Amino acid sequence: MPFHTECGRAGGVPLRVALIGVTGYGFHYFEDLNKLVAAGRVRWAAVTIINPEAAVKQTRYFSERGVPVYGDYRVMLRKEQGNIDWVCIPTGIGWHQRMTLDALELGLQVLVEKPLAPTLQDVGEIEQAERDAGIHIGVGFQHTFLDETWEIKERLLGGEIGKVDRIDCLALWPRSQRYYDRNDWAGRLHHEGTWILDSPLHNGLAHMVNLILFWSGDSLGESGLLRTVGAELYRAKPIESFDTIRTVAEMENGIKAGVVLTHSSHHNFDPEVRITGTRGSLLWRYCGHHTFTTDRASSVLTTPTNERVREIMFERMADHLEGKAARICTSEMARGTCKWVNAVHDAAPIRDIPAAHRECITDHCGDSIDTIPGIEYYAMRAYKECRSFSELEAPWAGATFDIDVRKYNAFQGGHCAGSLEMAKAPRRGRNR
Repeated sequence: MPFHTECGRAGGVPLRVALIGVTGYGFHYFEDLNKLVAAGRVRWAAVTIINPEAAVKQTRYFSERGVPVYGDYRVMLRKEQGNIDWVCIPTGIGWHQRMTLDALELGLQVLVEKPLAPTLQDVGEIEQAERDAGIHIGVGFQHTFLDETWEIKERLLGGEIGKVDRIDCLALWPRSQRYYDRNDWAGRLHHEGTWILDSPLHNGLAHMVNLILFWSGDSLGESGLLRTVGAELYRAKPIESFDTIRTVAEMENGIKAGVVLTHSSHHNFDPEVRITGTRGSLLWRYCGHHTFTTDRASSVLTTPTNERVREIMFERMADHLEGKAARICTSEMARGTCKWVNAVHDAAPIRDIPAAHRECITDHCGDSIDTIPGIEYYAMRAYKECRSFSELEAPWAGATFDIDVRKYNAFQGGHCAGSLEMAKAPRRGRNR
């Protein structure tokens, strides 16, 4: 069955949207969808709220407007079938695949929060369901919905900085114990019968991987294809997954990439991406401006605020559902991020940072943060010099492990095998 994109209703009738979850990150979805409601482009059809005691304001909002509120999304989809055009899924990673499949089975358009799913096998099932339903879903890598992101790609393909050689990324986002205690799956590899693979690479900073792959592609709508992936993974916090990583990759077109991320720094450094070409460079910043520099001139692109970036994602999805030309992040564009994450886990074990090289500090809110003293120094050098932590002689570092991913189509999880047992046990340090 061919894909269709037109889900809009005749005569300018607002799209009927259902939302699964209104707390945590789901609250941002609630707020941004309300902006589309105010603009007359969307109307609420139904909502799932499993924790009304934590969502008093939202529950009251829907009750006052006569919007059906359900405690189980499956009941909502079944009872409201025929009354919904669009389902938004800002839930935990482990729910993305099953909720998306359930919506697609009913022929409903979907916006699912990133990452698309934990494993390549899950992504494959979603892609098959899309083909069966004739629907292109959207994935919440919001920066890929921006005109500026696509303009950068056009300028790269146009040769403004010459042939792209490398794309490198650095991000230091310290996260406290409260961050990991906010739900039952944060920092987990496996939870409630499904893989999670939560980490900086697969959650908060996954946007960076998605952008690197997109800008590596040989055509405007194509993301780069991975040839090899290497990684060194570290854990300073009392979690199952890693909180610090340096990972490298080579694309099939020869572009090399390096990514350095941590949640265990003392200081915050918002993400930046440096694209190096034969005749110049681009410095992309998460907050601020993006600068193209060549031997002849430099130019700057202005970045929307983080709040506006998310609003644009919902506006583009509404355009997409209304049958208008709209650039969105599709499942095809999100697949490579999942592949990179899966390959990292299948390539490298997670090393615990020795106690002598860890420090627990207290942030301005009084929350404890397990950190790696000096990680800022090593991370900045790894980013700028394109070298591993062990090459930089970090005292806690080990070797990088590599994997050829040209024929890699399924997550194996060998290095995560123990997580099945770990997931059943209380997390260490939980009550510190």
